[in-house]
Amino acid sequence: MAAVRDYSRWRVIVVLLAVFGAILFDHVNSATFALNSGQGGVETSYSQLDESACAPCGAPCPSGREEH
Repeated sequence: MAAVRDYSRWRVIVVLLAVFGAILFDHVNSATFALNSGQGGVETSYSQLDESACAPCGAPCPSGREEH
């Protein structure tokens, strides 16, 4: 006699993927994500990098030493 299962493996996987997709969609469209990625109209550390800085992160050169 076969047991009747309320949940099948593929239904659970489909539901979990749908929930994951909804969360990802909401995250990508959120204001926080836009601000963190520099698309929110505010200055971020990435948009404030100084081309005359010594380090790739934008740190200034030590005193008395100017390099490009």
